[in-house]
Amino acid sequence: MIARLWRFIALLPLIEVVVIVLVWQAIGPWWTLGLLVAGPVAGLALLRLSPVRTFGHVRAAMSHGQLPHEAVWGGAALGLAGLLLIFPGFFSDLLALALLVGPARRALRRPPPEAAPPTAAADAREPLEGRFRSHRD
Repeated sequence: MIARLWRFIALLPLIEVVVIVLVWQAIGPWWTLGLLVAGPVAGLALLRLSPVRTFGHVRAAMSHGQLPHEAVWGGAALGLAGLLLIFPGFFSDLLALALLVGPARRALRRPPPEAAPPTAAADAREPLEGRFRSHRD
């Protein structure tokens, strides 16, 4: 799995150049340059928005007594999409768009681990009492 990831990372610049040349031929140089400049600007805006949005969603989930795993995953997906948009090229932009679209984001999400069952002391709901002594050495 890791070897495939490294091969993909090594081939990514070549894929980007090929896609840029194809887009250049299809829509022309000025539109291509405009899109190549707009991608990183959108990525920076997304990176600035991601922590604020994530913090708000985590806070809302916790105030309702829920685990914030979906909010954290959504924030991580937004951050990764922002990073992918910063890289110049259209293939990475398509990957970022896939992370921004809801069904693709849900397909990549893993379910949270099951919570441990509560212990007997937690179920008792009574305060623990006891005596203590301090000793001087």
